[in-house]
Amino acid sequence: MDSAIEVRGLTKRYGEREVLKGISFRVPKGAISLYLGPNGAGKTTTFRLLAGLERPDGGEILFWDRPWSPEVKQTTGVTLEEPRFYPWLTGAENVEIVFRYRNVEHSRRHALEALDRVGLGDAAHHRFGKYSLGMRQRLYMAAQLFPGVRAVLLDEPTNGLDVEGREQVWRMLMDLAKQGVSLFISTHQVLEAERYAEYLVVLHEGRVAYQGRYRDLAMRRRIIVRATRPGDAVAMLARAGFRAYPGRREEEVYVEAPAEQLARVLEVLKDGGLHVFDGRLEDLEELYWRIKDDVQRTDQVEA
Repeated sequence: MDSAIEVRGLTKRYGEREVLKGISFRVPKGAISLYLGPNGAGKTTTFRLLAGLERPDGGEILFWDRPWSPEVKQTTGVTLEEPRFYPWLTGAENVEIVFRYRNVEHSRRHALEALDRVGLGDAAHHRFGKYSLGMRQRLYMAAQLFPGVRAVLLDEPTNGLDVEGREQVWRMLMDLAKQGVSLFISTHQVLEAERYAEYLVVLHEGRVAYQGRYRDLAMRRRIIVRATRPGDAVAMLARAGFRAYPGRREEEVYVEAPAEQLARVLEVLKDGGLHVFDGRLEDLEELYWRIKDDVQRTDQVEA
């Protein structure tokens, strides 16, 4: 896998608190990669380190096999936390200032083009101070779409957007990926990962719980069955060669088997005389929480 970004053994502490605990991951070139984790997992801290705003306590960060440098900065866009622009200037004027700082020729024209790409063309000449939260978020993204951009790091880019606005942003991001731009996007929205991610890095309490292609992760989903007498269901499935165990909820049984085995699992239980209320695949949100639980158990063993 060709990497746009590679993180090796990255650590970061604030006083006695270790926020990042030696994380390592890669961001592939020209793809949509999501950095998935709950608030407080360490995603924004990672982004501040990637942007060169803070120094790590250990490890290294490489962009296209090179450390952070002015050259890397000139080809990398970054959004972090709340958008801040001059409230008395228009959206177009604010983006133009950013592009001039990046030495972009014809910065005015490119600023207007960037605003069109994020759906703010009609508001280009409105003052930033009059923008809604969603409009401010999109303006922040527009400021990263300068000519020659190779990678864009977006920290929670759809916060504050309604459903239509979110769809518009994701369409734009998919277009950017098709043009070869490498996108690394932090989010705590599991459904966004399921719909848009090509590659995932899952962070939990400062550790990488998973990294790899989304489709590889999806293949790890369990079969979840609700049936009468779950204890008997586990025994029947074990005799049929399946690895099964009681679920968290009453009447649930978890089966470690690929998706194509769902029909066979249901057949085994029905042939055994059990009534099956429901049989389905674990969704990504359930799998996400299970991965986090696995990390917690590993930490407890190491402690």
